[in-house]
Amino acid sequence: MNLSESDENLARLKRKLERESAARTAAENLLEVRSAELYEITEQLREEALQVKHLSTAIDVSADGVAITNKDGVFTYMNPTHASMFGYAYAGECIGRPWTILYAKDTLRRFERDIFPLFQQNGYWRGEVAGIANDGSKVHQDLSLTAIADGGILCSTRDVGIIRRREAQREQLHEMLLDAERRDALGRMAKSVGHDFANILAIINASAQLLADDGQADIFELLIERILQSCNQANDLVEDLMHFDTEPEQKVCSLNDLVRDVSELNSNQFLATQGFETLVTTSKLICETDPTLFSRMVFNLVKNAREAINENGSVYLSLEQIDEDSTVEPDFHPSAICNRGDCQSFPAARLIVRDDGVGMSQKALDTAFLPFQSTKGTGRGLGLVTVDALLQGQMGRMRAFSRPGEGTMVAIDLPLLDARAPRTFPNSINDPDKPSTGAQGALVIDDDQFQVDLVVTLLREFGWDAVGFTNPVAALGVFKVAPWAFELIVTDRRMPQMSGDELVLELLDVRADIPVVMSSGALASPLPAGLAATIAKPLSREKLWATLHKIGKTAPAHPPLSANE
Repeated sequence: MNLSESDENLARLKRKLERESAARTAAENLLEVRSAELYEITEQLREEALQVKHLSTAIDVSADGVAITNKDGVFTYMNPTHASMFGYAYAGECIGRPWTILYAKDTLRRFERDIFPLFQQNGYWRGEVAGIANDGSKVHQDLSLTAIADGGILCSTRDVGIIRRREAQREQLHEMLLDAERRDALGRMAKSVGHDFANILAIINASAQLLADDGQADIFELLIERILQSCNQANDLVEDLMHFDTEPEQKVCSLNDLVRDVSELNSNQFLATQGFETLVTTSKLICETDPTLFSRMVFNLVKNAREAINENGSVYLSLEQIDEDSTVEPDFHPSAICNRGDCQSFPAARLIVRDDGVGMSQKALDTAFLPFQSTKGTGRGLGLVTVDALLQGQMGRMRAFSRPGEGTMVAIDLPLLDARAPRTFPNSINDPDKPSTGAQGALVIDDDQFQVDLVVTLLREFGWDAVGFTNPVAALGVFKVAPWAFELIVTDRRMPQMSGDELVLELLDVRADIPVVMSSGALASPLPAGLAATIAKPLSREKLWATLHKIGKTAPAHPPLSANE
């Protein structure tokens, strides 16, 4: 090989090396670009996965029920709210099962006939339907259905029954406030009139008795009898007025003895042709009550029953012990029913007064237990107010049944002394770190209904019996009526009706030791004195639990899982 050939080979090798070097450089540049792109895609996927996880957490704690089905109608996802709404302990009991398990046959026919045609046409449907819970009870839903690209369905539901019950509770609290104000005004009026009227009656009564002792003519005897009768009626009126606004004096007493005493007092008031039967259990029924108020209640019930029967009618009085499952069964078909109060402690005593008299219409029965509302035309309408007073003072209940021409039956249940233990709320959970206050009521105030529902849901999950308000003025009114029913308050700061700062001062003025937590996005400015803690919005399950733990007001079965677990 000559020198020229060697140079040519070297040149070729050099060119080959240059090409390979250029290719290697290009490959490295391409690899660097692709690596950067892959890193960017990985970061995007990580961010999207985190967003999906946050969204999943938000759905899990949502106050609305959320579920997803596949194209075959089988549940593939369900959040805890949806499962709980239908009485399932956890969502896994429904996953893998068809959505039809939540509805009765007639509702399923409605889906096929009315709902699915519109859903398939629009890809969306919303309305109210009635589902069936795991225990067979009805679940009234506000249901939204949205079509998913893979043929499945996204279901969003809210229990409208809870909303309706909440509205009814608010209305009941409002009525209680109005009733308390009315009773206060009537009570002050009654006491003012009663004292003066009693003095006048004493003079009339004494004069009539002196005339009777003189033994005048028959006409005078008739007049005197009328005077004495009027005095007795007037004395009854005064007694009713004087007891109208009297605070009950609770004493431990035997209901058996009280009922027997009242029975003896009434027995000589009946005609010979009328029947009056009393049946009192031999079991000793001990109750903490106002004996005077209880006796007056029984006396007035028997008196009203006696006045309702004819000359051959009968009145039945009984006292027995009952448990929680005991029902009231009248021996006739009532056309009018009146329910008052709610007895939640058992065993209890049941007093029944039954007559076969004229009976009452629904309108008459509804007003029979209101002050100054008489069903007899000539009455003053005060005698049966003692029933309401006793029910309110002892957490008792009354069931009244009537039918014109067949008579009336009144059943009153009062908790016995051994049933008057401190009540625990349905959602309360025993926790050794929880203060033993005997109450687990929580009050939530925020002008945003979603925030109210979120906090109420979380607190109930933690073991609190929580109630929410969007109006701070209404919430303050409820708290003033029953400040010891609550052991925790969570409030917003910026609200249109009343600022959170003003609300906190009003709440602490009513009860200085109530723990108040302020949850707001505006916590930078000076805060009101007396706050137990603050939570910066957006509020989360972890933030709320940590705050409650910090102030010693947690009662959960277990700490909440963090978003990373």
